[in-house]
Amino acid sequence: MISEMDNITRRQFNLLLLELVALAYLPGCLKHAPVFGKEAVQAPLVIEDHGDALMHWAKQGVADAILVNIDKHDDFRFIADGKIEELRQIYRKKEWQSFANAGKGGDGSLYGIGNWIYAGARLGVFREAYWVVPFDCFSRENAEVFLRGFLEIIHFSDEDIRTFHLLDNRFCGIFRGIKVTICGIESLPDISSPLLLSFCMDFFPAFSDAYRVSYLTAFSHTFEALYRKKYQIQDAVVSYSVNGDYYLQPHHRWLGDAVVKILGNPEMIRTPPTELLTLLQQIENDYRSVDGEGMLQLVDGHLVAYPTAALFLYKAYAHLLLGNSEKSYLAAIECCRIDRLYSTALPFMGIMYYTKGNYTVAEKFFRAGVANNPQMSNGLFQFGHCLRKTGKLREALLVYEKDAFLQGAFPTQFLVAETHIFLNDPAAALKALNTAMTALKKNIYAQVENSETAQAMYSLIEFCNKAGFAENATAMLENPVIRKMFTIYPKRLKGSTLMP
Repeated sequence: MISEMDNITRRQFNLLLLELVALAYLPGCLKHAPVFGKEAVQAPLVIEDHGDALMHWAKQGVADAILVNIDKHDDFRFIADGKIEELRQIYRKKEWQSFANAGKGGDGSLYGIGNWIYAGARLGVFREAYWVVPFDCFSRENAEVFLRGFLEIIHFSDEDIRTFHLLDNRFCGIFRGIKVTICGIESLPDISSPLLLSFCMDFFPAFSDAYRVSYLTAFSHTFEALYRKKYQIQDAVVSYSVNGDYYLQPHHRWLGDAVVKILGNPEMIRTPPTELLTLLQQIENDYRSVDGEGMLQLVDGHLVAYPTAALFLYKAYAHLLLGNSEKSYLAAIECCRIDRLYSTALPFMGIMYYTKGNYTVAEKFFRAGVANNPQMSNGLFQFGHCLRKTGKLREALLVYEKDAFLQGAFPTQFLVAETHIFLNDPAAALKALNTAMTALKKNIYAQVENSETAQAMYSLIEFCNKAGFAENATAMLENPVIRKMFTIYPKRLKGSTLMP
């Protein structure tokens, strides 16, 4: 009889059994957690948008986890409580398709690439987050003063900033109730329990710039620092963050490919880099030096051995530098044929030609990008500008509206409103302006970041004053974001800079 064994009752035995079963199903107990640097991290999740990591871990049942996020950006942006509650209801019901959809789109999304960690913490997926930054913040004189200014720049509130203090060369505090630690690779924390490891590829270009080292050296420094901590990896995610004009430039996708390989083979860091990685670094060096001839020589000498999308894209960039738009276009198309995920390179190159004033060539690249991947949102804002420059105002409206739907109404609806002015449609202009102002007021992170948006705002203020909409003009003039814009873009050019 169980009641006679080891002096425990049947009820005690059953409770113990239930506890053991529950423990076995806790996240982190479902599979072996490899020690980083000693064992391979098998099959990390590889994603385009960093926000997709949240659904991946939510769907796995991860809860109360420690997250180490290696990233140029914080991804802690605030989400209104109403949206968090709506997302929580979806999460509780395990409606995963709805959860995924909630992370896509513009103003209607419940979370995204800029705030997925905040959303995850509010849902209980993460209990603590470590943000490993690529900047040399901690060796500065008056580092704590600098870091407080840094948090202010990325819109942490004064109340939250006051909770942060420098401790063991790490900046520790609370962001809206979430325990957050900011550190560099030189001050990584000691963590004994299994953790979630997240990489955003924009970390490595920023690290390279901050410390004046090559990308391969940035890999070595970062991974060796992580290896020394012997972290147990519960799960890992690698995000490119190219899609949607986010943070990584299309030709740097090879950085993500390299990180995935290193995760699967940690010894790569302790041995000389492969021939392909060395080649890509050499070509990148020539690109930074604006040496198109040097790039072509390296690419053409290795395309037979390595017919990769990355090499064809560098070839396209080399021809761009050398002024041959047709050869640049053909190489870019071949790059996208090899790997459709490189389609983001086409609008990126369109932007480069647009900024050079070559609008006809720019339009060709923009259109090819849309044809290769109609769902892609990259470059739509500048594509609309380009169409205006070539006199295609109504088509520009369609492109702007698509951008506003996918990326949010601010700032694109200001360009929509200005375009309606050019089409002599004041009613449509006023409607778009009202939409733009509503979006601006709701966006606590909004700022004017380009001259096209600034010029549109100047045009709209003038339009409102002349057309008898003084209240709208006053609302614009009193908005703090627009007032700040007057200082950043103080000169108004005659007429719109985007008129054909």
